[in-house]
Amino acid sequence: MKNMNPRLRGSLEISVASVGFGFLGIFGTWAFESGMKVGELLSYRFALAAVLLWIFLLLFRPSWVKLNLRQTIIAALLGIFGYAFFSTMYFIAIDGLSVTLAALLLYTYPFWVNVFSHFFTQDKISRKEALCLVAASSGLILLLWGHIEVRNIWAVAAGLGSAISYAIYVLLSGRLQKDVRPISSALYVITFGALALSLFHHPHYSEIKNLSHIQASSILGLAFVCTIIPLTLELAALQKLKSTEVALLMMIEPITAALMGALIFHERLAPVQIVGALIIGAALVTNTLYSRPTKSVE
Repeated sequence: MKNMNPRLRGSLEISVASVGFGFLGIFGTWAFESGMKVGELLSYRFALAAVLLWIFLLLFRPSWVKLNLRQTIIAALLGIFGYAFFSTMYFIAIDGLSVTLAALLLYTYPFWVNVFSHFFTQDKISRKEALCLVAASSGLILLLWGHIEVRNIWAVAAGLGSAISYAIYVLLSGRLQKDVRPISSALYVITFGALALSLFHHPHYSEIKNLSHIQASSILGLAFVCTIIPLTLELAALQKLKSTEVALLMMIEPITAALMGALIFHERLAPVQIVGALIIGAALVTNTLYSRPTKSVE
């Protein structure tokens, strides 16, 4: 894989990462149905991911744990104001909105990545990229369209906040973590994200021993499948592709979530949802095949 074209490798990395993120709904649903609360689930997820990653690196790659002060501070800020803040905003949105509307608001983040990139960086969005973004967004609406409910108007702001904060995280990660080993960066992003979530939600870690089998399995799945693997691969992809490309390819996540919902929870996909998934897929393939290489790609 080391000899693979960097752009192709980056596309595969973010595709696998998006599939991993797509399992969030599966493990999250099992955890919530078992009685877990949002705050404790988020805290347990990141705390366990941090512990697993620290153990692995200290045992097998201790030299990879070392980052200079600047890189450590950047990773800490990305973990606190990126993942911890984004996760909290998203689950606040879920608490005050229907899940469908919360997801639609979150997945406006590729739009925000493109807007911020176009106006604040040298990566100007082309007409083709804009058309692919519009097509993918239209497909997303068809895929996720369903019950729309607003129980708390501030939850709408939280939903948009989750999208905007994640867009900023993607842009800053792509620019500030170019020379950092992805798994080393992920270690500190996850660790500081766990610390921030623990301080905000005040989970009772002493209750971990009382978790049921399904709760423990859900947390492990969230930590490994939905956090360690995808976050590391996402950071790796951001070193090879433009942030706008990464953001668009991450729309594989809702497709994965919809397919897993159909396979595991036997949720029926309506014809319009299938059409939406196909439109997203076509837009992603088109954008990937015909995107312009950038100087930042190594």
